[in-house]
Amino acid sequence: MIPIHYLQPPVIRYDYSSPTVRIADSRKKDDEPFYKRPGKFKSVLLLSIDGLRQADLSDPKLQHYLPNINCLRQTGISYTNAFTSTPSDSFPGVLNYLTGASPKTTGVYYDDTYSRVLSEKPGSPAGIEVEFAENIDKNSDLLSGGGDFGINSIDPSKLPVDSNGNRVYPHNYLKVNTIFEIAKASGLHTAFIDKHPAYDIANGPSGKGVDDFYAPEINAKVALENGKLVDQSTAQNPGNLTFKTTTKDINLTEAYDDLKVNAILNEIAGKNSQGTAKPGIPAIFGMNFQALSVAQKDASSNGGIASNGTPSSGLINALEHTDSSIGKIVNTLKKEGKFDSTLIVLTAKHGQNPRLGIATLIPENTFTDALTKAGITVNQATQDDVALLWLKNQSQASTATSVLKKLANPAIDTVYSGGALLAAGFGNPLQEDRTPDVIIKLKPGYVISDSTKRAEHGGFSDDDTHISLILSSRGLEDRVKGTFQIKKVSSKQIAVTVLEALGLDPRRLQGARSENTLALPGTEIEDTKKF
Repeated sequence: MIPIHYLQPPVIRYDYSSPTVRIADSRKKDDEPFYKRPGKFKSVLLLSIDGLRQADLSDPKLQHYLPNINCLRQTGISYTNAFTSTPSDSFPGVLNYLTGASPKTTGVYYDDTYSRVLSEKPGSPAGIEVEFAENIDKNSDLLSGGGDFGINSIDPSKLPVDSNGNRVYPHNYLKVNTIFEIAKASGLHTAFIDKHPAYDIANGPSGKGVDDFYAPEINAKVALENGKLVDQSTAQNPGNLTFKTTTKDINLTEAYDDLKVNAILNEIAGKNSQGTAKPGIPAIFGMNFQALSVAQKDASSNGGIASNGTPSSGLINALEHTDSSIGKIVNTLKKEGKFDSTLIVLTAKHGQNPRLGIATLIPENTFTDALTKAGITVNQATQDDVALLWLKNQSQASTATSVLKKLANPAIDTVYSGGALLAAGFGNPLQEDRTPDVIIKLKPGYVISDSTKRAEHGGFSDDDTHISLILSSRGLEDRVKGTFQIKKVSSKQIAVTVLEALGLDPRRLQGARSENTLALPGTEIEDTKKF
């Protein structure tokens, strides 16, 4: 067994006066070059099935719908005790495995946060909500986002500005580099597919980590026309169609996922995501699936899993469709002769809470109204099955905590502020411009929402954070195929493992180095350079 070596962090200094790259360290100049050795794999394919928990993979009632995923387990390593980020929102979840670091280090706690140093426009006061989703698209009604399905679909006028008046793109907001940037620096081709153009954040602070970025807008207004997903700009006969938001319908979401699967199949065949060029198969590429997450949230009888463990027809449909897509991807890898040289990482950005039954909903003003009545102004409240609160007067954090605890609300598990935030692994809000002043951890089964939904993610519960994780390839050593790793691991460790699999130096990953992130155990992917 190859021993696992700890990443030894350099002396790192953070400069929070600007949202741009701000990490300096103590490395000597002769340690600067990226090393590249022959990797065990030529490519790594990252597949996130949003909402897929370990409990789903082990549920006897769901096994019939997961034949292709179970085949991956037979030729791979199953990590049965894997956890995503807290908070378990999509942005910190994906950054966990793209940077090897948690929100404390990446500076990204959610896709909807608050910055105390950014502004709405040049000359305006500092302090602004920073939301990176469909809200920054040029036209969120269109699958293209109103642009090229990528960064050019982002409307700069909708972005916050820094103290120098520069627009802050999602990639500027990230404080550490990504695995894509390291691969690019070694001359490798990279690609990434996700649900909003705002996933430009995967490019990393350089803004150049991903060669082929494809992000059809998940919240576009769409319809099916002759079996094809279309919007108002691509429909042949739009007047004959009823358009609605993709995520309002499981079948529409499956068709949306198919767009991304087809892009992956193009990339496996050596084309770019849209099939218009032939740059070769990427060294690192990936996508996320949305249909399961949508089915889990569906509050109708068509969604979720009942309290007695019976899966709904909608959830079964989403599982079967997603599993079939996994099968198409694997079969294409085999057809193209790439299965032996590609490491597949199947995981999830987040789970969904609750797994069984329907969430108890809490009105969105429950906690903010209580604080307002106590004379505490909340500048920003980000709430799902967790609450992140940024206060106007940060010195009131302790008072706010007392007010919230005195509510004796049955949904509240723990209220974090001050030293408790630091002890729980979060940043210091008095020193870092993004860290919430107060975080409310909810008990399992509760969701803060004024709209009807069965479940949500973002919180700290096991249903939210205990995710699926499988590494699979015919190129793995035979002795590790079909094995189970029961040790608790973090999805952060995927980032280090990806680089090692490609023969790249994981010490160049700033967040992983800062947090001493390890490679995943049990892979026997050779590490020829000691940390």
